[in-house]
Amino acid sequence: MSEKKFSITRSERRAETASVDVDRFVEGAEPETTKTFRIPIRLSRKLRIHAAETDQTEKEILIRLISEYLASQQ
Repeated sequence: MSEKKFSITRSERRAETASVDVDRFVEGAEPETTKTFRIPIRLSRKLRIHAAETDQTEKEILIRLISEYLASQQ
């Protein structure tokens, strides 16, 4: 009985990444990055409460606020 070895070559990994990129493009999803910053606890709590009360995520609120701020600076 012969054993087959499983391996992924670089070209296969690139193909997988390319298909993920195509899926994101088709969905219209913009690539994202991670930002880490510190804010006062009172603001963090208020943001969390507001997000829950308005059925939004903290991320959605922050993206909207930053976008609006940057648009107003032009």
